[in-house]
Amino acid sequence: MQMITDLVRNVQIIAAAVILILLFFAGLGIYMFKLRKRPAAEKDCDYSSFNRKDVTAYIRIDDVTEDMLVSDGGKRFIAAIKCQGFSFADAEVEEKLQTIRGYITFFNVLDNDPIQFRQSARDVNLDDLIQDYQEQMAKMEEHRFSLNLDYTDVKAESENPELSAEDYSIYYDRLKQMQRELVSLGYQMEQLNAQVQYMQAISGENAEAKREEIYIFDWQYNAVDFSSQKLEDQEVYQRADAQLKAKANAYITALRNCGVHAKRMSGVELLEEIRRYTHPVSASKGTVEDIVQTAYDSICVTSDSLRSLEEEFNQKIVEEIGEEFQKGSKLHGRRRKHA
Repeated sequence: MQMITDLVRNVQIIAAAVILILLFFAGLGIYMFKLRKRPAAEKDCDYSSFNRKDVTAYIRIDDVTEDMLVSDGGKRFIAAIKCQGFSFADAEVEEKLQTIRGYITFFNVLDNDPIQFRQSARDVNLDDLIQDYQEQMAKMEEHRFSLNLDYTDVKAESENPELSAEDYSIYYDRLKQMQRELVSLGYQMEQLNAQVQYMQAISGENAEAKREEIYIFDWQYNAVDFSSQKLEDQEVYQRADAQLKAKANAYITALRNCGVHAKRMSGVELLEEIRRYTHPVSASKGTVEDIVQTAYDSICVTSDSLRSLEEEFNQKIVEEIGEEFQKGSKLHGRRRKHA
């Protein structure tokens, strides 16, 4: 009996200890949760005393040429190739073996040179091309409408009973030519419409993202390697261009044996890749080429200037509405007098 009593007492002690531990951790969790939700008070700091740096101090790009980036004070030159492959899983056995052998050769071409591989996906943007096709369709539609009117007029003229056999033959040939042109225009418009529908299906956010693979490599100028002669800046650029071109051609040739289509990236495309890495949201809405071709700096105005422009614009709208209302009232009054 005493043994059972001791056992029950030990169980009660252990249960009490477990409950106390659970209560301790529960209280600690509630305290940490409230502490995390408490807003941090902003310190009153004099930000003008901070060491401010320009954005170029972090990017460290000195120059952008036609197909490479220059950094590190004109000592490092960066280039890249963009690749587009195929579905390896759906390929035949022979194609898979050829691809594997090709990549073994590609790895041997790399040797000890540093290279970076980047893989990303982005939406396919065909808005400009779709707009061009739609404008072309509108022009063809206008031309077909005009041709239909001409066909109707020529047909009415050909039905004149006073026409001679020779004149009727001329009208007949002309009508046949116009019919052929109408049929051709209709076929072309159908083809353009089908292409526009296809491009709309594969373009934009709702379409399947396009996957891109990029190999980035560089060449660094070391004056020690050219101790016998001192190269000028232009000569360094030429040497870098030749070295990067040789590397790119070797990589592209090796990748071609793997069934991969690759091409050299331009300087603008390299900037676009950097921008997509640092600003993925805004980069998907507008490319670097779009920014370069627009007066993007004109939107940088002070808040007072923006408010003044908004007030001036709103005032013009109110005045235009008032003028339209007055014109409508006068016109309505004239109609009532005539009535």
